[in-house]
Amino acid sequence: MKKFLFLLSFSVLFAHENKMQIFQPISSTCPKEWLDEMEKIAKNVEIVTVHSNKDIKRNVGIPKNIQSCNTSFFNDYVFEGNVPYLAIQDFFKNIPKNAIGLSLPSYENEKKLKQVYIIFEDYTYEKFGKYN
Repeated sequence: MKKFLFLLSFSVLFAHENKMQIFQPISSTCPKEWLDEMEKIAKNVEIVTVHSNKDIKRNVGIPKNIQSCNTSFFNDYVFEGNVPYLAIQDFFKNIPKNAIGLSLPSYENEKKLKQVYIIFEDYTYEKFGKYN
């Protein structure tokens, strides 16, 4: 019941189409270049600073080994970490069945060619594509 109420409260927060909410821990900041890219996707980008977003990640179903710094919600989907703009575009062109979103794990941030993963509602994931 607690999980249901938590998710219900998020559905109210994210009911606005074309609004992206980025939940970012106090100890983290999002790169300006990435935020600028997100403004190309969403009409309204809002950063919500939280003490910790671990509960959000757990309740949404983001596997631990593909987690990153921030967790974003846009049009009923989750985007973990600084998922590249082109990956999000590709995702929305053909959303895979049972997908809840994409992840760019923190260990991929420093790589030139970054591996993005697709997250499924059964808490599994697989490779989605590589992006600059």
